[in-house]
Amino acid sequence: MPHRLVEIERKALQLKNSGRIAEAAELFSLIVEEQPNWEHGNAIHDLAQCYEDLGRLELAEKFYRAALDYEPTNDIFLGGLASFLYLHGKPEDAFDAHVQLLKTERRQGFEDGIETTMIAVNALGERLGWSRDMIAEKIANSTM
Repeated sequence: MPHRLVEIERKALQLKNSGRIAEAAELFSLIVEEQPNWEHGNAIHDLAQCYEDLGRLELAEKFYRAALDYEPTNDIFLGGLASFLYLHGKPEDAFDAHVQLLKTERRQGFEDGIETTMIAVNALGERLGWSRDMIAEKIANSTM
């Protein structure tokens, strides 16, 4: 079975990279149905990206969140959800997701990521009408 899933994943990635998103989504769905924890949630995350590209935003959010069930501190999964919410979600939810990403990047020492994430956090805070001091306080008081 694993060898078969490797082949399906390889084909799905080729389709996704060539812009054949709907076909890629079908193959990622097969992997997720057969083995949801495949590659620690990578197939779920790839499926979320496909759904976002296809404009199926409700499903995209569901699968971005599902990928985090397998690796809650995966910076790529956190970044995917945070970016998705920044573009398509409520600013409060996007802010919370970015703070979670920021805390993970700090723990892992990703200096470049921290800088980029802080730009998004500040932009979201400003969009919500918060001062820089209030934004800093919300980050400091976050339990994520």
